[in-house]
Amino acid sequence: MARAIVGSNPTLSAPGGNHENGSAHSLVFREAMSPYISRAVTKLILLSVVLTVWLCACTSAASPKLVTPTESVATAPVLLPVSLLDDGKREELQLPAATVGQALAQAGRAVYVGDRVDPPLDALVRDGMSIEIVRARAVLIHVDGRELAFRTHQKQVAGVLADAGVTLTGRDFTRPPLSAPVEDEIRVVRMAERYRVDYEPVPFDKQWQGVADLEIDQTRMVQAGQNGLLARRVRVPLQDGVVGEGALADEWVQNPPVSRILGYGMSIPIRIIDTPYGPVEYWRAVPMSATSYSPSRAGTPLNAPWFGFTRSGKVLKQGMVATDTRLIPLGTRLYVPGYGLATVEDTGSGVRGRMIDLGYEDHNFRSWRAYLTVYLRTPVPPSDQITWILP
Repeated sequence: MARAIVGSNPTLSAPGGNHENGSAHSLVFREAMSPYISRAVTKLILLSVVLTVWLCACTSAASPKLVTPTESVATAPVLLPVSLLDDGKREELQLPAATVGQALAQAGRAVYVGDRVDPPLDALVRDGMSIEIVRARAVLIHVDGRELAFRTHQKQVAGVLADAGVTLTGRDFTRPPLSAPVEDEIRVVRMAERYRVDYEPVPFDKQWQGVADLEIDQTRMVQAGQNGLLARRVRVPLQDGVVGEGALADEWVQNPPVSRILGYGMSIPIRIIDTPYGPVEYWRAVPMSATSYSPSRAGTPLNAPWFGFTRSGKVLKQGMVATDTRLIPLGTRLYVPGYGLATVEDTGSGVRGRMIDLGYEDHNFRSWRAYLTVYLRTPVPPSDQITWILP
């Protein structure tokens, strides 16, 4: 725009003009620059306002506010005369005007759980008030492996446990007993019981059974034995988990034993043996230990009426022998190799089992110490007179 204005006026563009021309030129220039100057001034004013506000804010933040301290005046608490009966002991106190609980706490009088306070702890302290504290007794309860500290007003053990929520079941008991006065400690003993079953073998027995087709003095297994099983149920007490001595509750045979049955021969074949006396029939051959004796060697006193006589009442001589009559009865006919034919006529206190004492007279005595086979000659005795099983 300035260019257009200058170009339109030839007077302004000519060099070396006069003073009037110069003034006119200056006026035109100011008019041309006026909008620009106005905007610049506006910006400067705005900038100065912003800087002023910022400086004021910084100055306000940096400068501490002066606070005039106010002087507080502590007022002394109001104390009220109170009569305190603490577990039977009376005292006169000065307590602050507050609740009973707060006043007692400030006075250093602790109140525990279980203590009874009258009036209640939330009541307000009044001038001349009477406050009573009934202290609960401290009791240590041992129960279920733990210790329970408890305070109570109860006089008996049963009441303490009821208040503490401790119950007894079954055969549980306490020390001291439930009806006893309360002491410093109560022990609850838990009683329980369990059962165990013990097993013990039952030995089988041995039985004999005659076998008709088996030869005499032979044996055969008829049935093998088997041990049984005896069961015993034992009641085991537990006292606080500790196992006590068991007691027998009952018993029964779990598995009965099976008897061992041995068969003995009952068949009696007749056989013949050649002897110096000719053939001899026999029905049984028994291995035996042989000794010998005579009247003077029998241990009988010489003046005894039975001296020299056998049990059958005969005068002892060769051919008479003594046996254990439980095995071979009196009157049994025998053949003894090296001794001869003989008959059982005597017994003896030292003759037991498979023993035979060969009789002699004093003048022909022969000493025997031998083990030999003795043959029982026919006839065969009745079956009820036969000892089928020899030891």
